[in-house]
Amino acid sequence: MVDRGIEERERLRAVGALIGVPVSVTDDDDWELDEAGLRVGLGWYAQRGHGRDEAVALALLQLWESVRGERVTPERARRGRSIVSGRPAAQPLVAAVVRLQAAAELLTALPGMRDRLASAMARSLPEGLGEQARHLQWVALLLAAGFGAPAPTDGADAEVAAEWDALQRASERGDALQRVLAPDPGRGALDRFERALALLLPPYERLLARDARDRGWGEAPRGAEAQEHEGGGASDDFGAAGAGGDAAQQAPDEGGQDGEASAPEDDERARAGEGRQTAEGADLFAAEQAGFVSALLATPLPAEGALLEAMSLPPLEGAPRSSGDPREAGGGAAANGGLAFSDYRGRAGELADAIERMRAVWARVIAERVAQVRGIGRRPVPEGEMLSPEALARAVAEARAGVARPAAFLRRESRPRRRRRAGSTDYVLLVDRSASMQGRIADAAADAALIMMEALAGVERDVAHAEQRAGIELDLDIRTALVLFDAEPLVVKPLSRGLDDEARRRMHSGIRSPRGSTNDGAALLTAAQQLGVAPGAAGASAAAAADGVERRRLVLLVSDGGSNDPVAAARELRRLRAAGVDVHGIGIGSDEIVRRYAPSSRRVDDPSGIAEAILDLVESELP
Repeated sequence: MVDRGIEERERLRAVGALIGVPVSVTDDDDWELDEAGLRVGLGWYAQRGHGRDEAVALALLQLWESVRGERVTPERARRGRSIVSGRPAAQPLVAAVVRLQAAAELLTALPGMRDRLASAMARSLPEGLGEQARHLQWVALLLAAGFGAPAPTDGADAEVAAEWDALQRASERGDALQRVLAPDPGRGALDRFERALALLLPPYERLLARDARDRGWGEAPRGAEAQEHEGGGASDDFGAAGAGGDAAQQAPDEGGQDGEASAPEDDERARAGEGRQTAEGADLFAAEQAGFVSALLATPLPAEGALLEAMSLPPLEGAPRSSGDPREAGGGAAANGGLAFSDYRGRAGELADAIERMRAVWARVIAERVAQVRGIGRRPVPEGEMLSPEALARAVAEARAGVARPAAFLRRESRPRRRRRAGSTDYVLLVDRSASMQGRIADAAADAALIMMEALAGVERDVAHAEQRAGIELDLDIRTALVLFDAEPLVVKPLSRGLDDEARRRMHSGIRSPRGSTNDGAALLTAAQQLGVAPGAAGASAAAAADGVERRRLVLLVSDGGSNDPVAAARELRRLRAAGVDVHGIGIGSDEIVRRYAPSSRRVDDPSGIAEAILDLVESELP
């Protein structure tokens, strides 16, 4: 019989191995870091009334949230810390959203933990919920519902219950709460985090403002007024959330039962900026916040960020590495809107036939260059098929001089075919990832990019093998670049040979994280920079492009249409074509792309045809 305690400890160690952190398990109260890894003390949970099963489940969640979250979804962790830094009053809600999303991701991987986490959360909820401040009651209800425990609405304040009922009505229309908490392959972690705040923050702020007035905190602590998130106000994504109606428009304390507005004089007193927060009120507020966080959201780990810094952990397999670009595509893991690296490999396997088809197109070119033609040589030799008229005089002189076998003949020999066009080719693929590139379109575009990048990387390997086998230079140097663009361009793979694992990790997750508007003019300028033909081009890209090799240069743009600045896009398109670059546009259900990129453009109505359209373009532009 297997000892259950040993089995659970092994589960923790296995999750530690999964997220790349050596884990040892003890019954002590402390979690500690040392050179050997992270020591997990299950006694920390026992002190708070949790049995072993709940302690193991909570420890798994802590590893998933704090360790894996910092490594796989660092942009979400950074965004949460940034919001709390500027708005300390929002800490309980921000921490709750991070924990709930981490729990949803964990339960996707380990669904057997669901009942244990629900039981642990129900045990953690404070008795006498109605004695808590309203905004903290709101967080407690969210935590209970998010973990699958019964939401204790019976003991909640009437205004909190009204906000909760409004959220439930929104959820009934489209399961809004689960949409912002559960993993979504079509959205990155940062996007899901901000969507959750857009739905849940406005009611929290209204309740916080009412608490500030009723509990004598004076002016509502920072966090009770509307907060603008990246990409819009707090309620941009879901519109009004809660009983207060339009959260971004109404006063913070609006939101009574059935939408009943409070008295005007109440609004005036509760409105942020009217009056001063007393020192005593600030102390009371801080104490109540701290007590709530300690009871429901406490963590046994060291200070935020200390874990990774202390252990000097490398980036997790499948996670993006920071490039210093704040807009860098997030994630490479399923929980971050893209694919884990192992899933990328699996998807590449599923698309192997399409990859080989594009690779085979270039295989014909390689075969033609390796194939040799038979003809009469030009260098005289002692034996051959025919006399060389030009060598006769010299051969006679050699014979008179005593040379036994003068070089007087020509013979048939094999030699490479004469090349009429440059074979070395640079490809730059520009893929639109604006907000309109959602769902099936984004998936198809990501698959098309994978097919093209993997196929052309394979072509480079095929060329190297053929050159080594034939002992000749084929003059077929293949380089690729991948640029994603929304309001700004993002270079996922600079112009270079081959395809490394970092580019693979970033490619699929980036395309599958649509956002912003469509700036194809900036994307075309970036392509020109990569190819070294932009005005005043300099730096590493220009140096790499200008390597003295005669090259053909192709730019392929994939978009569903629209442009921030069609005039700028037209200008950059003219510059590229004037520099000898072939630019092709592929419009997904869009005649606009066909029109603006004519004559080398085409329309694709079915997104699954994007890869085929790219294949056709690659084949039509072969040397």
